Amino acid sequence: LAQTSAPALRGAGQVQVQSDAKQFGAVPSVAVPVAAATVLGGFVCAAKSRAGKRTRASGIVCNFNKEAQLGAQDPLGFWDPAGFCEDEAKFKDFRAKELKHGRLAMMGALGMLAQSVVQVPGMEGVPKGVTAALAGNGQTGFLAILAIIAGLEAAIFVQDPNKEPGNFGNPLPWFDDYSPEMRAREINNGRIAMFSAIGIISSSLYTGKSAIEQFGL
Repeated sequence: LAQTSAPALRGAGQVQVQSDAKQFGAVPSVAVPVAAATVLGGFVCAAKSRAGKRTRASGIVCNFNKEAQLGAQDPLGFWDPAGFCEDEAKFKDFRAKELKHGRLAMMGALGMLAQSVVQVPGMEGVPKGVTAALAGNGQTGFLAILAIIAGLEAAIFVQDPNKEPGNFGNPLPWFDDYSPEMRAREINNGRIAMFSAIGIISSSLYTGKSAIEQFGL
């Protein structure tokens, strides 16, 4: 009896172990496909999201045409030989800087011309040319001008991203003309003034003459 019962017990044990192994092995066999499907679904969703973002971004870029912006005029059209304006954000940044430099050049060219013929109180004995910024009370005046410019740049002339480049409000309420034609005139006048200011400064440093003397007057 002992010999016949022992194999039966061993066989029963093997059947039980195999049954347990199949039972525990069934869980991974089901979980692996589910996990794979979940990961694959995540990749698909992420790919669709990235594709949607690229589509929206490409649509925004396509809607912006720098060739048609204000200031792109004959005979040069949109002149950017160095390719600085790669997108709309960079264009707006450079346009705001262009307007600021143009406005500063207009005031600077007019100021250098005015100081040639007008004697500013406290500036007696100061040269009438560009070297006035380096002599006597001219140094004080030059530093005061720089301080005013820095204050305006930091606190007043701050670009609002929701407005056009260079739009810092209207300081002249009695003159309210913000038409495209007037804005184009401002850009052109600013560009001419930048060349004018550079010419006055260069000529004054080379000849020692003031702005009005450079006209032979």
